[in-house]
Amino acid sequence: MKRILICLFSLLVIANICFAKEISNADDQKIETKKVSVALLYVNNSKTTYDDELNKKMMENFDSLLKNYNVIPGGRYVELLNKTGIADIATAERTDIIEAFKGEDIDYVLFAELQPFVRKERITFFSYGIDMTGIVPIKIIDLKNNKYLYNGKFTEFASASTMMGSIGNKSVSLSALDKVIEKMNAVIKVRLPITSEG
Repeated sequence: MKRILICLFSLLVIANICFAKEISNADDQKIETKKVSVALLYVNNSKTTYDDELNKKMMENFDSLLKNYNVIPGGRYVELLNKTGIADIATAERTDIIEAFKGEDIDYVLFAELQPFVRKERITFFSYGIDMTGIVPIKIIDLKNNKYLYNGKFTEFASASTMMGSIGNKSVSLSALDKVIEKMNAVIKVRLPITSEG
């Protein structure tokens, strides 16, 4: 009789553990499916010979920054906006962007555009230098509540000089972009909610 009770008790404990694991797995799946969805509209209009490196830097940054979100690539929405006559999304009205997402199950839109770098040369008797300014406007739009969470522009400057020889635009541009990314990330972390407000 004692053995039967021990066996029944053991079965009850095992069943309890299995049931607890099922509940835990179900909770994990609920958390996974409740990830906030963000459509990422990234456009590179810098038109440099090193656009691939700039794009790689930006996308690696977004991959890391948005790892806790369900990120939806925004390429088709950019094309849709272009077809409606909006060639420069940075100047698009919020309502135009929201209209492009009508009927989509997306919480937020994050738009970022890498604009052409502004280049200036500095020449003195002793040195040659380049100044590059990186400009990235961003918009964060709450689609469910039809409002801006952020609409602004990041402008950062980098420079390099040499006593002899020449300096390439790429290294100075990448340095300016690093500064832009740092400022941009600080704003996105504060303004883009990790949970849906809709």
